[in-house]
Parts: sequence; structure tokens; C-alpha cells
Amino acid sequence: MRKQILVAGLLVLSAAGASAQTNPSLPEKPAPPIEAAPQVAAKNDSVQAVQTLFRKRRNGGTVFTAIGSLVLLRGVLASGDASGVAVSGAVAAPFLAVGIGKLARFGSKKEDAYIKQYQQGKPLPAYIRKRLRPEYFRAR
Repeated sequence: MRKQILVAGLLVLSAAGASAQTNPSLPEKPAPPIEAAPQVAAKNDSVQAVQTLFRKRRNGGTVFTAIGSLVLLRGVLASGDASGVAVSGAVAAPFLAVGIGKLARFGSKKEDAYIKQYQQGKPLPAYIRKRLRPEYFRAR
């Protein structure tokens, strides 16, 4: 009986809150979205390919770092002794190293600098050129 009264009360309260809401008037023309940071316009396919490469590598770095952090955290929280923490640290270390390395090597500041240099006529560094795949040159 208590459960039925509680459910009925919640339904009444939620219905009262929903009926009090009004629809806001919408502007005639929606405003264009405001970007958090100005992006370099992808004027050609090479710039777009570099942006795609850096985005994918940063995402991979984030995933590796998150996995390493979670493994390390689980080992610290679940283990009461030092050997368990050491084992989880040994398992997490390669993930953390790869993730942090990718984040450092493919940061957004470096991406902006390489794109700016490329647009000024300088060639892309070899380690970037060899990582550009054909699918990065296709339109998104």
C-alpha cells in the first residue's frame, strides 16, 4: 500500500511540474554555433589529412592513458599489499607510456604549428608524412 501511494504521489508531482513549463519563443533565424577555439580551415586535402591524423592519434593517446590509469587505480584500491600494487604498476606502465607519448607527440599546439608551416610552403616532417593514410585524404 505504501508503494502505491508513493508511486501515485511521484506521478502527481511530476505532472504538476511538467504542466508549469512553457515553451520559450524561438528566434526567427538560428544563430551559427560558436566554436570554442578557432580552427584552421581545411583549405586542401593535405591539411585535412594532417588534422585527421593528429585527432586520431590524440584519441588513441587518451584511450591508452585512461586504460593505464584505470589498471593502476584498480591495483591500488583492490590490493592491500605492496606486491599487488607493484604488479598493477608493471601492467599499467606500458599503457601509460604509450598514451602520454602519443599525447605529447600529437598535441594540438604541434598540429597548429605544422599546419601553419605547411601553408607557408614548408614540407611536413617525415614522421608525419609516413603516417598519413589514404583514407585521411577523403572528405569527412
